[in-house]
Amino acid sequence: MKKLVSMTMAMAMMAALFVACGDDGTDDETPPPAVPTIALDGGDIDQPQEITTPMSVKVSVTAPGAIEGFTVTIDSPALTAEMLATVGLATELNLVNPGSMAEALGALGFPSGDAVSGKTALTFDISALVPMIAQIYHETSDHKFILKVTDAKGQSTTKTLTCHLTAAPTIALDGGDIDQPQEITTPMSVKVSVTAPGAIEGFTVTIDSPALTAEMLATVGLATELNLVNPGSMAEALGALGFPSGDAVSGKTALTFDISALVPMIAQIYNETSDHKFILKVTDAKGKSTTKTLTCHLTGKAALTYNNDADLWANTATVTAANVPEGGSVQYRVKGAADWTDAVLVEGAKYSLAPVWTSAKNDAELDIHSIQAGTGIFAATTYEVRVAKDGETLASKEFATAAGDKIPNGDMSGWSTVSRAGLGSSADVAYPNAEGADAFWDCGNNGVTTTLCVSTEEKFGKAVPAAKLASMNMFVLAAGNLFTGSFNYASFTGTVDFGRKYAWTARPSALKLKYTATVGAIDMVRTSGDVLEGVAKGDPDNARIFVAIVDWTAPHQVVSGMTTTEGAWDPVKANTVAEGKIIGYGSLTIPASESDAADAALKDTELQIYWYDKTAKPAEGNYSLVISCACNAYGDFFTGCSKNMMYVDDFEWVY
Repeated sequence: MKKLVSMTMAMAMMAALFVACGDDGTDDETPPPAVPTIALDGGDIDQPQEITTPMSVKVSVTAPGAIEGFTVTIDSPALTAEMLATVGLATELNLVNPGSMAEALGALGFPSGDAVSGKTALTFDISALVPMIAQIYHETSDHKFILKVTDAKGQSTTKTLTCHLTAAPTIALDGGDIDQPQEITTPMSVKVSVTAPGAIEGFTVTIDSPALTAEMLATVGLATELNLVNPGSMAEALGALGFPSGDAVSGKTALTFDISALVPMIAQIYNETSDHKFILKVTDAKGKSTTKTLTCHLTGKAALTYNNDADLWANTATVTAANVPEGGSVQYRVKGAADWTDAVLVEGAKYSLAPVWTSAKNDAELDIHSIQAGTGIFAATTYEVRVAKDGETLASKEFATAAGDKIPNGDMSGWSTVSRAGLGSSADVAYPNAEGADAFWDCGNNGVTTTLCVSTEEKFGKAVPAAKLASMNMFVLAAGNLFTGSFNYASFTGTVDFGRKYAWTARPSALKLKYTATVGAIDMVRTSGDVLEGVAKGDPDNARIFVAIVDWTAPHQVVSGMTTTEGAWDPVKANTVAEGKIIGYGSLTIPASESDAADAALKDTELQIYWYDKTAKPAEGNYSLVISCACNAYGDFFTGCSKNMMYVDDFEWVY
């Protein structure tokens, strides 16, 4: 009986507890908020949206429970991780917690951070981004934006917005470049391939030709404006020429437009040098259109022949021109240049293409000469020659000259070691020539100074090695250097033999290379003996690169001892040394004011070559080339900044 009473009392207490809970409202049965929704304004987000320019792509998001998470995942062959990284974005975007991408998101007008978190509705507008896809990608493809919105109750909705890109029509010339004029010959093949993934809806051809005039075309039932989709009364005439029209064009995704029978006829009815243009416009069902102009060029009776006689040191060549009309001229230029230069008639029908020299004084008041731009014939160049009258080209010819000369190990890829004396001992030091290769470059590395010139694969990557030059404080200044010639060190004295034998086949206009340099203030000077006047500690230092084309019977020697310097020379200040003449030079001084950071990327530069002698060519077997790179312009005199550094690479001639 007592047990029954106890159970009854317990049940009563539980009932009272439930009533109490009901009375204070804690058994809230309010339904949860609606789950987030993601919808495309003016469209169905579940259907692919065709990419057009411009277009509206606005996504409306609602989250009655307040947005707690909003992510966008981009799956696109155009908007790749690499491409997005260039604008500070990634393929995974977190609009609530954008992190470092906040600024980039804002630049595109995307909401993020507080503009998203806690909101119950917002618009995600990618109208600026989506059309860009068509500018950087041209293949038919799908580009997906996977949007996931999560509210504060943990409810989430995911939608995939698919933007579809249909490639624009293409118009190409089989076996040729449709953007380049096609010379009319008999016979010839002129087949144009058309593709239109969006299906052809329009195809027109406009003929602009002094031969195929409206009057002439009318005689065969055609006109200068052809509509291949709706040919009208011209259908039969088009068919007779083998042109597709009507149902053979409309709705097709690919076809061939063959005018091989028509174009050669131009030469039969017209014989003046002229262009005959076919302007083709294809429009697809998506409204995308492409226009290409196929130009067929007819050369009249004038003719040119290149005599294959280029002298690339004298910078001359000749052509033979037939049937130059009264008032006409023969002209030449580097292919694609803006201006033409007149060739000079030398005998009969032979014309000379020769340089025009200009003269000046350099800083040392020496006479120097250079070839006027656009004149003369240089190596490694394609030239256009034409017969012209009143600015119209009557005949044209192209020819390419030989490749010119290479600088051994100019890319600094070949390195080995060489044993060099020091103070009482020898050491293997870096040597800027490949193992077993002919000696061409050298440097001041020796058993004491082992790092004046080394390979720098660790700086620029193994694919692009360079030479690193670094000056040192060795009680006296040791200048980082690289040069063509040879070096010897003994008894605190460095001896440089400048110059290498070089088989010139072509005159260069400049020396091109890559470099970067760190140049400081002079902290070391020679204080006795051959002291360099006008230079003191604290003055800004200079680095120096120069090239000299010489005609020497022996190398030129410079001997730098602790107190003396013998043989110092500068090709800018003298046109001869004891061993022979300096024919030409180029020079670059790099002042401290133009110093780069030690980790600066290599930059291109060109040292224009000025000529002391316009006609001389180094004699075969003589020493004929000097290239010198030095961290300290006054290094021969142990004067300069001991912390200077320079990187050089990719030496090559400019023609």
